[in-house]
Amino acid sequence: MGYVVSFQLDLGMGGEERAVNSASLNLVFNPKTIALIGASEDIVKSGGMFLNSFIGCGLRSELFLVNPRGGEIRGLKAYPSVLDIPKEIDLAIITIPSSAIPKAVEDCSKKGVKFIVVHAAGFGEMGVEGKEIEEKMTQTARREGSRIIGPNCMGIYCPEAGLNTVVPYVERVTEESGDVALIAQSGWVCEFIILVGYEQGLRFSKVVSIGNQSDLTFVDFLQYLGSDPKTNIICAYIEGVKSGRDLIEVARKVSRSKPIIIWKAGRTEAATRAITSHTGSLAGDHAIHEIVSKQAGIITAQGAEELLDMAIAFRCPYLPNGNKVGIIVDAGGAGVAASDACETLGLKVINLPEEVKLELKDLLREVIPPFSGVSNPIDLVWLPMGQASSIHPQVVEIMSEVVDAFIIFTYDPFAGPTREIFAEDYRSEMLKTREKVKKPMVFVTPHPSKELDISLWTKNGLPVYPTPERAAKALAALTQRRSFLEKTKK
Repeated sequence: MGYVVSFQLDLGMGGEERAVNSASLNLVFNPKTIALIGASEDIVKSGGMFLNSFIGCGLRSELFLVNPRGGEIRGLKAYPSVLDIPKEIDLAIITIPSSAIPKAVEDCSKKGVKFIVVHAAGFGEMGVEGKEIEEKMTQTARREGSRIIGPNCMGIYCPEAGLNTVVPYVERVTEESGDVALIAQSGWVCEFIILVGYEQGLRFSKVVSIGNQSDLTFVDFLQYLGSDPKTNIICAYIEGVKSGRDLIEVARKVSRSKPIIIWKAGRTEAATRAITSHTGSLAGDHAIHEIVSKQAGIITAQGAEELLDMAIAFRCPYLPNGNKVGIIVDAGGAGVAASDACETLGLKVINLPEEVKLELKDLLREVIPPFSGVSNPIDLVWLPMGQASSIHPQVVEIMSEVVDAFIIFTYDPFAGPTREIFAEDYRSEMLKTREKVKKPMVFVTPHPSKELDISLWTKNGLPVYPTPERAAKALAALTQRRSFLEKTKK
């Protein structure tokens, strides 16, 4: 079966109709000039909230405010219309009610605004009449070369530019940039991934909320991020795409240099109905999406938690060379759970060769009882507290002769009574060890803790998960990527 023919997700506009210069999309995230249409003193309104964000986050762009009453807002001049602004505008952000938006878009088009973010809902997701208004609005913008993001979207988040309309009430998330990008049809997904990801140590290069995709689409931004030097990991939440053929073509190219992780919504009938009312998208056949995604090098995630887990996994600079996993635990039950999780996902928990077992027995004879077997998983339940930072690196080095990746369950750096004492030394030693063996290691905490901060682990490319199952799923994603890259070489 040919996957291009079979892929039926919203096969609407093709590449020829929606062609956009990918490089020009950099002005969406790093505009020299911005017009905020609907600027307000009221921070409860979007126009006031966004203005507050621009000031608080140190927006790098030159900002122009538009309000029909003119005057001043927060000490800045307000222009009655975008047409009155004396400079060219790269990006216009429209925050006014949907009924007034077609006229504002027409003015932006006359002004020659390059990109327009339409924040409000009330268009294609409302049915046939709303879809017609949306299409006319897009045609109006296109007449003079303007391009639309949205409508029904939260807009743009780019920490480097101090540009944040996605979580405008949280300034701290613009303090650091990173290498993870996100494209999402849902504003809530953008918020959740940014805020929870930031807490877990992920830092973002660019995030775009695309809403109804009336003009610029998921594929347009995927192509742009594929060539963006600031982005190394691409995440996405999609409900439907405008052209499945374009998605596969672009994803196959981008996946050769960067991992693409997509949470595709719409696995159930109820979710499909919700998608129609949310962004007016056609959800498409989920089973077909799974098949063709794998062929295009896309890693699929089932939900927000899994999307974050996989993004954290790809912070590790190394991919496994195969599917053999070494498991090191401080509790026998964790070894059993990790083994089941790995084997269920197609990863192999191999029985170690005799020469490796002998080497491990020689290393461990002074720290574990004689009756404690040395196999895979390696059960170090008898290891004295505080010795993991010296013993675990040696065990990893020995096992690395025959395995491709590691799951490590340990108390010393993560348990409440011990982490303040041992975490820093342990993390430092395991980081050195990873660089020696050049193989991915993922870690599992012994029990959940609100006080546990994994951000430094994530930044160092040492992924940490609360369960063996989630750790195994993350390793499976890394293994899938390695397999895809090997196939593209043939």
